[in-house]
Amino acid sequence: MPKDGDEIPVYIPELPSYRPPRVGGWVIALGVLVIVIIFLLFLSIYTVDLGYAAVTVDPFTSEVSKVPVVGPRIAFKAPWQQVKKVYIATDAIHMWTDINAAKLGLGSMVGEYPAIEALTQDGLQAWVDLTVRWHILPSAVPKIVESYPALDFEEKLIIPEIRKITRDIVANYKAAIIPEKRTEIGAKILRALKEVLSKDPSTDGGIIIDDVYVRNIKLPDKFLQAIQDKLTSQQRMIAALYERNRTIVLANASAMAKVLEARGEALSRIIIANGTAQSIKLLIEVGGKPEDIIPLIVYLQGLKEIAASNATIILTTGGQQVPVMLPIQGGKG
Repeated sequence: MPKDGDEIPVYIPELPSYRPPRVGGWVIALGVLVIVIIFLLFLSIYTVDLGYAAVTVDPFTSEVSKVPVVGPRIAFKAPWQQVKKVYIATDAIHMWTDINAAKLGLGSMVGEYPAIEALTQDGLQAWVDLTVRWHILPSAVPKIVESYPALDFEEKLIIPEIRKITRDIVANYKAAIIPEKRTEIGAKILRALKEVLSKDPSTDGGIIIDDVYVRNIKLPDKFLQAIQDKLTSQQRMIAALYERNRTIVLANASAMAKVLEARGEALSRIIIANGTAQSIKLLIEVGGKPEDIIPLIVYLQGLKEIAASNATIILTTGGQQVPVMLPIQGGKG
């Protein structure tokens, strides 16, 4: 039996030491190869969305692929090549300025670009609001990328041409007729833009103008007020001329009525005179004396006129008796 202070031996079994399995060099190389392949595939695959066309650019040779990839598609390239995507579907450029909004304190209301300032044939300032619709031919994308690596052809080519052509065309019109020629001006801008861009060497004529809408041509307020005043004066002049012609027509009608009335009265008197002469002739033929017949005819004619005028006839015997006054009611002849 052990005593206090005696050492007691303890047996601890020895455990085998752990050694991880060795990985061969070929396994590491295979893993690295797989990662590299995945990375290269990631760099070599690209997608092109609907409405876009893409070309590749080789930074070592500066070559641009000649055949564009039109979306939607998944395409491949060399890992070191860059991809340039160009929007080829129908696009629009809006160039307008709402001057009234600025006057009302609503801020500067403009489209993508401000309205085009131009001078008319008579030197008056005008602001042209328009919208241009256009698209790009896929076959022209490689040339466009070569000419405009930053794809800034809209700012460097299309917008300057629109402004130049619009100003040149507006300069052929006088300010007074510009508002009514808006459609004609838009058609001329369309034709000129199509002609210029179809011959542009930097794009191989690949930018196609579809339509031009001239929304408004704003002229200075003072000029518009002057036109309004002129129109008002013209309207007043037309009204005065109408009133003058009306007065002349009425006066002519009144004069003609009086002429016709006088002519009718003269004809009436001639008829009456002819009738009276015929009556006298008949009385003479039956034995009457002219010196007795004529005073009688005159007397009867006078009585007829008195009766027609609602007058009063006074009868007297020629003596001292009081004359008799008899009213005669007018009647028809």
